[in-house]
Amino acid sequence: MEFLMKRKAKDSAILGAIIIITAFLAGCAGIMQKGGELIEGSLFDKMQLALYRSSGKGRSAKVEIRESRLDDGKWITEVNSSRWPGFTILGGMPAGNGSFELYEVRILSSHLNGWNDFSLDVLGMAFFENPKKSGGIFRMAGDVERVQISSGSIRLKSSRLTGNTALTALRNRRERILALTEWMAEKTEDGVVSAVFRSQKEFDRYWKGRLFPELVSKSRRPGEYTAKNAEWRRADSVKWNMTYTENLFPENLWEYRNSGAMLRDWEEALPWIFMEYSWDYILSSFNDTYLERIK
Repeated sequence: MEFLMKRKAKDSAILGAIIIITAFLAGCAGIMQKGGELIEGSLFDKMQLALYRSSGKGRSAKVEIRESRLDDGKWITEVNSSRWPGFTILGGMPAGNGSFELYEVRILSSHLNGWNDFSLDVLGMAFFENPKKSGGIFRMAGDVERVQISSGSIRLKSSRLTGNTALTALRNRRERILALTEWMAEKTEDGVVSAVFRSQKEFDRYWKGRLFPELVSKSRRPGEYTAKNAEWRRADSVKWNMTYTENLFPENLWEYRNSGAMLRDWEEALPWIFMEYSWDYILSSFNDTYLERIK
């Protein structure tokens, strides 16, 4: 009998441990979805003061505004949308008229083998007109200027970069991405494509065949692509058509494409590339959204 009682107690302890571990893992999964909040550990030192949410009925995006206070007294206003996962706008305390300063956008750009997780300093203003504290309308107040990445981390398979090592790698990647997206914007100004892509999927469908015709079917290659009398270079197991590179891209992007670095950025940072290209469109999608107080 004593043996059975001990065994029962042991089984109960094991079951309790399993429940605790399961809850812990579920919590971790939720934390990972917050992405950028892990950079400074802000999930663990802030108190939520209010939560506002749009209706998000049907196919419309659900927008949320969270107002929180850190342990040091700093007020944080966070704005995100289900339409743009991994994109969170951060600002300070709204003034009496609802205006507040935007100082950061946190971006989590994930891919099959890891992620790029970083804070991008910004300069701008927004309004949350909420006089009765029960709900209000959110909108941007003009352009939001991107400044520089201030912190972040990188995960690629089993490797993880943090601190200054990650910061340098992220800033270098951003320089390459900006050079690429600036060229893309110039192409759209020439009337080659529409300047607006409503989703990352649309963006990828159009640009991948033009950036990397060597990797897509013939039907997806642009008309100006030809292998006849072309010069080639092998890099990262791909034979790059250097003649096509020089005919389509500006000189500052030749080595970027021919070395395979452009492809690596596309595979490891496509959401980020799309966000940089679609910056104004993404921010404008938040405008004139009505949110009701939930908590």
